[in-house]
Amino acid sequence: MTTSDTKREIRAMMRSKRRDLSATERERASFDLMERLLTLPGILHAKRVAAYVASDGEIDPLPALTELVTTGVHGYLPVLFNTRRPRVRFARYFPNAPLTKGRFNIPIPLHDQKNLLDPVQLDWLLMPLVAFDTNGNRLGMGGGFYDASLASRRVKKNWLRPRLIGIAHEFQRVDGLSVDSWDIPLDGILTDQAFRLISHTSQPPAHS
Repeated sequence: MTTSDTKREIRAMMRSKRRDLSATERERASFDLMERLLTLPGILHAKRVAAYVASDGEIDPLPALTELVTTGVHGYLPVLFNTRRPRVRFARYFPNAPLTKGRFNIPIPLHDQKNLLDPVQLDWLLMPLVAFDTNGNRLGMGGGFYDASLASRRVKKNWLRPRLIGIAHEFQRVDGLSVDSWDIPLDGILTDQAFRLISHTSQPPAHS
């Protein structure tokens, strides 16, 4: 079995598990995630925090992001592009503002292109994932949007911004993921049950 076959199988298994969750289970997981997120050191002192709009059974970080916005944090959501290479930028999120459909029909804020932020302009980036391991490796959907947009971290390993936090249900943890040269490791992983600070992170959480 090839590495790509293994990743395909993990994606299929985890996505199936997520879809099997009831609405009540998803709501409970989102609430538990919010409670844990709001206690992370430095998060309330951040200026810019990005999350995502949940789909496909993903754990929903929007209630947590909305709560952060009420404290004065600027919230952002991803906008995907695929011109010469896949990349992601971020549009300002206002809790009561309508969203429109972006690439892959993902809801995004109404925005002006000139006001979009690059990842390095964020303090914290809460990233969706399909599976993770305790070494901070993340398996996404396979589009490469986040890894391509964060590629500079491979050569500038001491950068503190943004702090990369994977968001997942606890059952999305696996024993180990194969790593490709372009994969960007996480600084921490937050689930509905626990927060894991990854050992390669030697600096405190980013804040402004």
